[in-house]
Amino acid sequence: MTIRHRCTSLAVSLPLTATLLLSTAAPAHAAPPTCPAVEAIAIPGTTQTTPQADPTKPVGILGNILEPIKRIVHLTVDTFYTPYPATIFGGTDGGGYLASKQAGIDSADAHMRTVANRCPHTNFLLTGYSQGADAAGDIAAAIGHNRGAIPANRLLGVALVADPSQSPVGQPTIGLNKPGVGFAGVRAGGFGALTQRNGILSICAPLDYFCNLPQADLVMRFIGHLGSHLDASDPAGSAQKLATMFMAGLVAPATAAVNQILQLVKDPNLIPDLVHRGVAFGVALAQQLFWLAGPQVAATASELFNAAGQIINLIQARAWTALPALITAIATKAANVATALSKMQEQTNAINVSAFGPVGAGLAHPGPGLGDLVTAVINAISVATGGVGTQATGIFGPTFAQFSAATVATALKHFAEFIKGDYHNDYDTARLDPAGHTGTQLVQRYFVNQLNRIV
Repeated sequence: MTIRHRCTSLAVSLPLTATLLLSTAAPAHAAPPTCPAVEAIAIPGTTQTTPQADPTKPVGILGNILEPIKRIVHLTVDTFYTPYPATIFGGTDGGGYLASKQAGIDSADAHMRTVANRCPHTNFLLTGYSQGADAAGDIAAAIGHNRGAIPANRLLGVALVADPSQSPVGQPTIGLNKPGVGFAGVRAGGFGALTQRNGILSICAPLDYFCNLPQADLVMRFIGHLGSHLDASDPAGSAQKLATMFMAGLVAPATAAVNQILQLVKDPNLIPDLVHRGVAFGVALAQQLFWLAGPQVAATASELFNAAGQIINLIQARAWTALPALITAIATKAANVATALSKMQEQTNAINVSAFGPVGAGLAHPGPGLGDLVTAVINAISVATGGVGTQATGIFGPTFAQFSAATVATALKHFAEFIKGDYHNDYDTARLDPAGHTGTQLVQRYFVNQLNRIV
């Protein structure tokens, strides 16, 4: 096994102390004496830091990851534990989760720019946990798309632990057996150049709802979307806006997937590519259909998924002459889905979200029980449907129908059980891969592998 294997190979690599190449050779372009070879920027999770915290003091799981690496490598690695509010609701500044996360992004970006300008030969590592992973992921996405504080080629690697904006597509993740989405919603657009060169790794425990909320559970996704994005200075008003955004968010990923499917099936080289790429193409197509599990397009999505399965079977049987007709059928079904999604997007702003204000207030200032919050959610759905019932509200009816008193109460109960189980805080001990490595160990091995590139 070489030191440049991808992160999926790290699970069977040698121990941490044995995997790093040791070198005493001077670099070709010596940096100023005060400049480290690598600056590791860590963004702690909710409540783990404050704006006044000492950035040199190790924090939580991120400290457990980075400090051992600093002690054994023959490189100068400095660490910066980003100080920022790290709050969800309220706080002395009156902001909520989004304001806190943005402060974390700004703090980390500012430090990154300062070091990059002072030390032109210093490279960077970036990591975050929980809310910090959300912030670090946004920073990484900006860098990967050439919109960040530093060029992508100076960022050696990014490790996200329990990312609340976890995406089931385009985010290599260890710990999950099937795609899931983050509690705060899906980060759109991917990581650009970082994904292409193994510059991103995500770690998520299967029972951690913060990064692995089942996509089909719209009730839990909705509650998570509101709770993690509320403006604490105006929870009622922001909840109304967020409800509209959530409905639009159900449409956008499916629309993107359909557009990719249409692009694939219209490619004049599609059939030759099928011959050469075989089953891999069929699997890729089926993965695109993952986004189409929404209730509004469930029937057509099922047909598309079945068609992708037929493609795989035909390829395995080398029945090439039967492929063109099936490709045409897929194109027709995908176009029908695109039309339905377009109509949904147009109707999003017409939904009456006025009653979601009390939901926002209840999430910002929860009472001792769940009853009032359940009632507020059900009432908001009733107002959104015009009080005429979920089956008579047009194209969004299937979505509204999922918000019964029972499903809302169950979702809140499951989330309470998740909190009690402490799965979100178990990355130092929980085994997340077949070889039995913990989240801490997996990130350490990944970072060591990335550091080997410059030793």
